[in-house]
Amino acid sequence: MQQTESNFQNPLNTPERLISLDEVESITGFKSSYIYSKIQKCEFPQPVKIGTASRWKFSEIQNWVHNKIKGDTPAKRAGGAR
Repeated sequence: MQQTESNFQNPLNTPERLISLDEVESITGFKSSYIYSKIQKCEFPQPVKIGTASRWKFSEIQNWVHNKIKGDTPAKRAGGAR
């Protein structure tokens, strides 16, 4: 199967795992307030609610990071550094 953007999330077809907010913060480098503000704007993956706990699908966080990196080109960085 050819890898595309839609199946980048789980390229090795490994079982999905849920991660905590601490792990999401560690992976993205963002604090919870920023993450939750992006969730409210539908700009970040929604958590899975298990009782009162929130967990995120690891594959969705990986995909979000990948898409942010892909959208950050050298030209955009040079233009924003003025």
